[in-house]
Amino acid sequence: MTSICWMKPVTTAKAWRGEILSRETSWIVPLTPAEIADIDRGLATAKASGKPLEQIGRDDFPLTVMRERLDQALADIVDGRGFMVLRGLPVNRWGDDDTELVFWGFGRYLGSPLYQNPKGDLLGHVYDHGRTYGSVDVRGYETNAYLPYHTDAGDMVGLLCLRRSLEGGLSSIASSVTVHNEILANHPEYLGLLYNGFYYIRREAALTERGVSERPIPVFGARDGVISCRYIRNQINAGAVKRGVPLTTLELAALDYLDELTRRPNLRLDMDLQPGDIQFINNYTILHSRTGFVDGPEPHQKRHMLRLWLKFPTPWPLGPDFPAHMGYKPAQDTPIFMEAEA
Repeated sequence: MTSICWMKPVTTAKAWRGEILSRETSWIVPLTPAEIADIDRGLATAKASGKPLEQIGRDDFPLTVMRERLDQALADIVDGRGFMVLRGLPVNRWGDDDTELVFWGFGRYLGSPLYQNPKGDLLGHVYDHGRTYGSVDVRGYETNAYLPYHTDAGDMVGLLCLRRSLEGGLSSIASSVTVHNEILANHPEYLGLLYNGFYYIRREAALTERGVSERPIPVFGARDGVISCRYIRNQINAGAVKRGVPLTTLELAALDYLDELTRRPNLRLDMDLQPGDIQFINNYTILHSRTGFVDGPEPHQKRHMLRLWLKFPTPWPLGPDFPAHMGYKPAQDTPIFMEAEA
């Protein structure tokens, strides 16, 4: 497979640096009392419908004041920096079930929900399941371990904080567009490898003969000057082991340099999400990470996040060599969910 690399630095808002954004708070949007009241009305209507969460659409969760905020959030995620944090949801007053419904309702205004695992879960729960990070069939969100910078499946990722851990659990993001700029400036010889891509372990089939992707999956892709990124280092490493074809010295150097860039204090942006915060990120332009955490003995000391994977209402400009990855294919007995309203 041959890919054409984008060989010009990107200067749009997507190419941000953490050292600058850490000194200001324009990316944190506190919700107003009028917006909270509007959400309360939408929540009451959704509950009165009697529908299960997965069948709730926009008409079932009507918003007026808050809809303007969500429209602006979508514009910022698609055309701006690629991320934002909404702050101030009264999650303690609502309780977990109502908060789940509110988060789901927001997602119906932002895009189409995607399956997060072969079981067909559309609303994910991110907490320590007591599983061991690094096992081939274990996903990082099921553990309390540090998660290296990576991307998820889909166009947008939403993460709502229900409860914080006793220690740790810091969320960190980095602009994959800025990472691309840095590689172009300092090690352009790596870009060809990163655009051509790597074989990935197929986690849901890792223990079978079909445990590796059919072809290399690009780390970067470009179309009309728009840079996209897809990256999970652990799955690349495991794919090489599964195939019995070790990564070359140059491939390792390229991947190690990318990893090193994401960890740089001047590039990454760390955030301590509070209960009631929602972090939305563009999965093509943002890499995300999490520090390890320790839960406390009390229920309110156990880290618990809600997660949505969403498809944008308007298709993202992906190059021909950069295939779409829209969540997991559910099991055959899982009901198919309809796309979001236009």
